[in-house]
Amino acid sequence: MKTFRAIILPAIALVLFTILGSALHAQPQERRDKIESMHTAYITEKINLTPEEAKRFWPVYDQYRSDLGELQKQRKQNAQTIKNAGGIDNMSDADVQKLVTNEIDIKSRELDLHKQYVLKFQEVISLKQVAKLFMAEEQFKLYLLDQLKKRRQGDRGQSEFVPQ
Repeated sequence: MKTFRAIILPAIALVLFTILGSALHAQPQERRDKIESMHTAYITEKINLTPEEAKRFWPVYDQYRSDLGELQKQRKQNAQTIKNAGGIDNMSDADVQKLVTNEIDIKSRELDLHKQYVLKFQEVISLKQVAKLFMAEEQFKLYLLDQLKKRRQGDRGQSEFVPQ
């Protein structure tokens, strides 16, 4: 059962992030810019950045997101491999093993990146602000997923962003 979870949970996460990434990528630039502005404002508010902290924080955060983006590209390559094969069921065990190993490697590097950036963030903001940052990121992702779900269900109304 643990092996099943170790294989299925990363695969589900891969599909979820691929769907979200594709949906965001397919949007007009104006919508992406609006989402990015909302994200920036939300993070700034949630971690209570002063103007001075913001000057130092945003370049580090932008680099962090860029580094995470590189890992996301590798996840997308895995998803494309699955798609090109016509699904996991059409792949050999050896190819699936490579995908699972690759996903574990990506997750490991992602964890290392988080550890590295916690230290970098602490050079420009407090540890409490770093903790709030990671919580705020998760809340914002949940909001975006909720909006995507509503759009797919035909609810085109813009709901206000009210995180927990």
